[in-house]
Amino acid sequence: MENKTGCGCGCSTVPETEPVNAQSKEQLKENWYLPYMNKKTQGEAVEEKPSPVAVFYCAGASNVGQASMLASVQAANKAGYDKAALLCLASIPAGLKNIYNGAKNARGIVAVDGCPMQCSMKTLRKYELEPDKNIIITKDLSIKKDFDLNAAQDLNKISDHIVQAVNKVYNSVPAE
Repeated sequence: MENKTGCGCGCSTVPETEPVNAQSKEQLKENWYLPYMNKKTQGEAVEEKPSPVAVFYCAGASNVGQASMLASVQAANKAGYDKAALLCLASIPAGLKNIYNGAKNARGIVAVDGCPMQCSMKTLRKYELEPDKNIIITKDLSIKKDFDLNAAQDLNKISDHIVQAVNKVYNSVPAE
């Protein structure tokens, strides 16, 4: 029988699978914060843990938009999910309380935008969530915007920049 866990959206249909590289589950980095906040929002008892920094990314329809998503995942893996939790930007205007509560209770917020349109930053501010750090890939890292959605250059450079931002926010905000 396949075990299934919830991703925090209420679907409870994310299968638990064995990792391809045969590492034990304890060695994997997991985005634990969403299921944790889902339980808290529903009033379930949870073992209290220090909150990580919430990372929101734009995932727009350009190379830098897609890079914001891919590099954010890389950054969370590098920093560790105890420091960085990836949260779904679309869940904020969709009114999903567990994601909103996750952002409100996070140690801080990093918004990663591909370009100066700053969709991530503007969405968060519209819902009274103020990022502690906003990264604009085209401006901060001088990466030119184009519309090749399959471009994967500069991901390490971008993810390293995101890790630096997460660490700065994480270390500047005292643990609750």
